[in-house]
Amino acid sequence: MLEPFIQPRQAHARDDGNLVARNVTWLAVAMLACSAVVVGARGEEFSALRFLSGVVLLAAVTRLRVPAPYEAVFSVVVTLAFWCDVGRWYHRVPELDTVVHFLLTGAGSVVALFALLRGAGRELRQAAAKMPRWTLTLLVGMAGTSAATLWELYEWVAEQVSPGTMQVGYGDTVADLAVGVAGSLLAGALFAGSSRTALAGAADGAGGTKRTAGRGKDS
Repeated sequence: MLEPFIQPRQAHARDDGNLVARNVTWLAVAMLACSAVVVGARGEEFSALRFLSGVVLLAAVTRLRVPAPYEAVFSVVVTLAFWCDVGRWYHRVPELDTVVHFLLTGAGSVVALFALLRGAGRELRQAAAKMPRWTLTLLVGMAGTSAATLWELYEWVAEQVSPGTMQVGYGDTVADLAVGVAGSLLAGALFAGSSRTALAGAADGAGGTKRTAGRGKDS
């Protein structure tokens, strides 16, 4: 009896959460863009390029249907990670390295999953929505591990171009990857348990877009 009243409220709350997450993302984009301008004006071209790469990354995230909490956390941590790199905060507070890699890979694993599914067919998106929890957890974990590996490659390139800005080395790389795997598996378990309905929404939304486009052509 109460279902007609509960469902609109749930949808409204979901829309509010998506709006907040999107505002957080655009705020992070603005901060990264301003940072790029400031360091570029100081003659630090490579640092400006790093901030701009963050702008491109977060702008791409807005094209995905990532659940609001993961998008918001990812946007905040990406901004923090780039400032830790450019500002050499890792050298001042070594513990930041572990915290950033854990949160970045955790939230990033869900973002990476949605990026992969966006390029997949509608059938694969629907199949992912119906996977057992443990399978979806491992899938998110593998996506996060791949993203963590790419981030370590980025850190190596950044260190080669601008020596002394990163904490690099065999031990640091292995520790970062281990923390990243743990973060992505935890995020995968949380996502599989509470947010997997977003996969069905992404599949329906993609299918609906294609059907609408098809009707437009027929008319």
